[in-house]
Amino acid sequence: MMKKTYTICLILLFMMRMSAQQEGITFGISAGTNWSSLKGRDLDSLSTNGASKSLNGLTIGITLDNKISQYFGLKHELFYSRKQTALQIADSINGGFTSRLKRQYVDLFPVSPAFYYKGLQVYAGPYLGFLLNASVQRKDTDGNLYTDTAFYGTGKASHGYSQKMDAGFVTGLTYEFPNGFTLGARYLRGFVPLIENANTIRQWKIYNENFFVTIGYRFNKG
Repeated sequence: MMKKTYTICLILLFMMRMSAQQEGITFGISAGTNWSSLKGRDLDSLSTNGASKSLNGLTIGITLDNKISQYFGLKHELFYSRKQTALQIADSINGGFTSRLKRQYVDLFPVSPAFYYKGLQVYAGPYLGFLLNASVQRKDTDGNLYTDTAFYGTGKASHGYSQKMDAGFVTGLTYEFPNGFTLGARYLRGFVPLIENANTIRQWKIYNENFFVTIGYRFNKG
């Protein structure tokens, strides 16, 4: 998985190098928080009665803005995010309890058409998510919480493991202040099922949904 991450970074750096030869290029960094939730009609198969709650996690990323004209441009971005969601789990020994589903993703936003007006940017486009790891909290026979990393899945797992890739769309807005600082918000919706049930009768329809708030700084091209 780390090899895939390095490949993604190299691709984005290549895109930046090629774009840096053009006019209207700005490069930025940003960090902030995200709220991760799950959506879909089969959520009750993962969490009791379909109950889930968004929890906040950290995110950090880089952005390349290729401004083609005064009002239009293209955004290329790469973000690393820790995402958490609270679930309700019940077993025959401990009954019901609250569990945390934890995941780490590298999200690639290859190209998002953007509209620019003064300091405001509005954009939308596709994204690809690469899962680095995943775990869920469970309870042992003594009622103690432990982290179940088997949720991520291995080559031996036949079903019930995490999908290693996600894909969907992003839409968001960013405001750039005259001093180069930025404030942004974005919404992500995945279309790839969260859990792989390859050997079951039906694939669960459970999908990622995320909301991000970030602050950053834009480095204007010399």
